[in-house]
Amino acid sequence: MCLALALAMLLRQGRTRLWTAFALLNVALLAYQLGDFVNGLFGSHPWPMRLTLAAAGFIPAAVLGFIVEFQGESAGRAGGLRRMAAITGVATVAVALSPLGMIAAARITAASAVFVLLTAAVSLLYARMRRAASRTERARLFYLWVGAALCVGLTFGELLIRLAGWPPPPFANVALTIYLYFLSQTIQRHRLLDLNELLGKIVVLASVGVVLALIYGVLVRWTGSQSLGIFFFNTMVASFVILILFEPLKSKVEEKVLAVFFAERFEFVQSLAALRQRMAGIIDVRELGQVVLDGFYETRRVTHASIYLLADDGLGYRRLDYRGPAPTPYIDAATVRALVQSAQVGQKAQLVELVERRLAELRQLLPETDTESSALTEERTRLSEIGAAMAAMRAGVTIPLVASQRVVGFLCLLDDRVPEAFASDELAAMLEIGDQAAITIENSRLYEKMKERDRLAALGEMAAGLAHEIRNPLGAIKGAAQYLDPAGLQTGDAEILNIIVEEVNRLDGVVAQFLAYSRPFPSAASGKFQSTDLNDVLWKTMKLIENDMPKNVSVELDLTPGLPAINADAEQLKQVFINLALNAVQAMPDGGRLTVRTRRPHAPVELGLSETTPRYSADQIEVRFADTGAGIPEDALDRIFIPFYTTKTKGTGLGLAISQRIVKGHGGTIEVQSRVGEGTEFVLRFPSAAALETAGRLGMVMTTGPQPKVEETPSPVPALALKS
Repeated sequence: MCLALALAMLLRQGRTRLWTAFALLNVALLAYQLGDFVNGLFGSHPWPMRLTLAAAGFIPAAVLGFIVEFQGESAGRAGGLRRMAAITGVATVAVALSPLGMIAAARITAASAVFVLLTAAVSLLYARMRRAASRTERARLFYLWVGAALCVGLTFGELLIRLAGWPPPPFANVALTIYLYFLSQTIQRHRLLDLNELLGKIVVLASVGVVLALIYGVLVRWTGSQSLGIFFFNTMVASFVILILFEPLKSKVEEKVLAVFFAERFEFVQSLAALRQRMAGIIDVRELGQVVLDGFYETRRVTHASIYLLADDGLGYRRLDYRGPAPTPYIDAATVRALVQSAQVGQKAQLVELVERRLAELRQLLPETDTESSALTEERTRLSEIGAAMAAMRAGVTIPLVASQRVVGFLCLLDDRVPEAFASDELAAMLEIGDQAAITIENSRLYEKMKERDRLAALGEMAAGLAHEIRNPLGAIKGAAQYLDPAGLQTGDAEILNIIVEEVNRLDGVVAQFLAYSRPFPSAASGKFQSTDLNDVLWKTMKLIENDMPKNVSVELDLTPGLPAINADAEQLKQVFINLALNAVQAMPDGGRLTVRTRRPHAPVELGLSETTPRYSADQIEVRFADTGAGIPEDALDRIFIPFYTTKTKGTGLGLAISQRIVKGHGGTIEVQSRVGEGTEFVLRFPSAAALETAGRLGMVMTTGPQPKVEETPSPVPALALKS
């Protein structure tokens, strides 16, 4: 075992000083065990025992060298013990090789000095455990201290039994073998839960080994003094029985061990398995978010849980739902860039404790490297971005939701009560939940696209009939009504004639809007999208409708100069802006103020693992239409973009639906914020051409064709107020 561990450490690429010290410790123990083995073969000869004693003299120095590298402390008490161990090692070798080695008292004295130094070395682990700042590190050192003390105590007890002339039991060697393997895992695995799981696996395998040994022993012992053929036959039968029973027996024993020794983990994994079954029948994304987050939160193993989905504009991720303290509602593409890239190269999840630990290691390594061209600097930047994104989303574990070769969202979980909350089997169950959630999200989007396609197909067929069956009679009615001379009619009849013409015009407008909604809108790939100055489009639109504004409504324009150009169809945008402005005017029959402003949003979020972490914001342009009207009832906010739904006494319910289609066709989003009695604000966000190109490189949006490069030459637009 010592030889295997020493070779494994020495042959590792990028070997650290800690691994080298551990390899030397195993070499020292190997020399001692070989001497002990030879002494067992030639017990009557004095030299094997003297060589064993000489090898034992090097063990304290090797142990202290490993502890110093492990703790990173070479001064103070540790330095003094190392010097003392070196002197003791030389003295022990001198005693073993000199005539004093033949004297039992001299050998016992030298051996006692070795054990005293080993006890002092173990006390260094105890002292470091008491000084540990975090509970995780304290527990990790506790395991190491208990194991080391047990090995030293059992080995010293074995020596006393030998001196008494009795055959010693193999407890010391068994404990040392297990401890060395555990120690090798400790210096390679930093997560405490990985060590707990390792202990669990040792228990599982030991239990399985005992059961299989019983089967083998009974069947082989059964042969007794019978023939050699019966012995080999039963041995073969026992081997086949073990091969057949190994996997199911191992699974059952592992389940029982987890249920008894790790009950909380076992219940959590079982709860996630049940949650995954419930998710199988869900198609609605919002229902999915509620079920998944409730499922995690009800286990009482998470204090923060949230789901982020790719925004419609493809420039970031918007919070779908959350449990616990609220994380940031929106996180842009630049902030999650490193998370998206790690998911694209196959990283299934990110754990904040591993990110922070690696950053701490890099901070120690970087002063010794070339900070301008070092790959470690790039790794530190990437990890800092990952940590910043996870801090903004309040995540200890971030699982990317990948569907159709793109990251469609993130599942974020955190238990802030402990630094390392989830073991590897729990993380595996979480990854299965994430895979199922990604499938559901993709299926839901495909389902919505199919519904939209079917609805538009039906509307298109209806529109073709409406254009002929309704507009032709309307034209005849309007022509006949206009043919009549209002001057020759009575006052009441003339008013009715005007109502006929007005209603015909209104019906003709309804048909026109219906046709417009059912007609496919041009996309970026159609060639009609050009480099467009959004401020210029707004300015021209508001000047166009200025004369139609009521006297009691004031319009204020606040256009931020220097905005980047976007890829757009200016005529479609004018249609959206006119519709929103007229809606705002109709919501203020008693007068009010309509404010139209543009800006580049910069939503501040705490991103920080360090003060040097940069802050990012998506390259977007925001347009806001805010009125001081009556507002929209809360129960109607979720339905105002549905075709034919309207809160007006006279309205088609298609204006906002058409506006939403146009905005989405430009890769943007439209939202509404309203309070009854205070007013309504529509917020439109459009991506710049540069942002679309960046998002396309990250694989976050699917482009239908090459995007033209836009030269950002902003035209200065002054802030002004239009009064009418």
